[in-house]
Amino acid sequence: MEIFSLFVGLRYTLTRHRNRSVSFISAIAMVGIILGVALLITVLSVMNGFDRELKERILNIMPQVTLYKSGGLEDWRGLRKQVLASDDMAVAADIIAAAPFVELQVMLHEGRKTQPALVYGVDAEYESTVSDIKRYLSSDTLASLNQKSGQIALGSGLAKKLGLELNDTLTLIVPRASASNNSPAIKRLMIIDVFETGTELDHSLALMGLDNAAVLNDSQQSTGITGLHLKIDDLFSASRVASSLRSQLPLGFYTNDWTRTHGNIYYAIKMSKSLVSLLLFLIIAIAAFNVVSTLVMVVVDKQSDIAILRTLGVSNQQIMAIFMVQGSVIGVVGTAIGIALGVSLSLFVDSMVAGLEALFNVSFLESDIYPVSFLPSSLQLGDVVLVASVSLIMSLLATIYPARKAANIQPAQALRYD
Repeated sequence: MEIFSLFVGLRYTLTRHRNRSVSFISAIAMVGIILGVALLITVLSVMNGFDRELKERILNIMPQVTLYKSGGLEDWRGLRKQVLASDDMAVAADIIAAAPFVELQVMLHEGRKTQPALVYGVDAEYESTVSDIKRYLSSDTLASLNQKSGQIALGSGLAKKLGLELNDTLTLIVPRASASNNSPAIKRLMIIDVFETGTELDHSLALMGLDNAAVLNDSQQSTGITGLHLKIDDLFSASRVASSLRSQLPLGFYTNDWTRTHGNIYYAIKMSKSLVSLLLFLIIAIAAFNVVSTLVMVVVDKQSDIAILRTLGVSNQQIMAIFMVQGSVIGVVGTAIGIALGVSLSLFVDSMVAGLEALFNVSFLESDIYPVSFLPSSLQLGDVVLVASVSLIMSLLATIYPARKAANIQPAQALRYD
């Protein structure tokens, strides 16, 4: 008899001789499910894309953990070996690589334009072990920065704001506020590379050679080296690694990690994903309530048919099954089309947005405002399964009340005026 309920339910769903109001509300319910499912899958993919770009792009360029020493490092090579030695540091197993750096908060000036910037003096040999910045630079840029003085590599956003191009020159001004020297360091530099990462770093980051930057550093130590950049095995252990280093190193050492510098972006993405997902799940829930309206109207329209089926010996459970099948078909078809549409949008949304930007000559995402300058997308099977499951469950639950209402119809009352 289950086949009987399935057959009758499908017949009611697919028949063309239906009340127009019922057909219209049924179509609205299906469209609501389609849009809700498609938008939810697309939005989740975009949020996953932002999360991926933060981890794989920004946090692979910027330091994950930074180790500083007040006044600068006297022996950075010895400290690097100590940090990486498993018998000296309990956290060494989590640290993959370490590289020295010089950090300068500077002003870049050319003509009438001035921009603040963060300049990192880096070592060509070690920097590529802790950062992926090399993939955005010309092959010989790092080596040239370390071998020759008077050179700098600029982020594309900085270069654009200053109106500069490759091989142009600019003035670098390093403020100083020590008791022994309060006059700023001023250096004329040539731009040997302009890198574009597609992130906010393009508008704030510049690179110099380690020794050349150390000369400009206002440090009490002769080396002028600010500290060590550390790359760790697990991004989410950054705070623990930083805390362990502080507790094991002598007084004067302090640390920073990505959860302090970029953690707000990460948690904002997570919160936005949760809130937007909740809102879109509510859209699916509203569409499921439309299924309730559709089936209630079908029950009213089919009272005489239900009464006849009851007189022929069809049980209450079979009557309920008939209308649950009808509502489930709306949910299954709507969910299937929504998944197909959502997956398609997720796979091509980045190309679509890039095409619209090129067509209208606009930029929807500026990297000086947003973490990245493009719309990333990362489709995950788990999200698709979750959305599909929730949509189908909501659609099925929406059929229970109308189906019970149909099963409670009394044949004598339904046939009284027929």
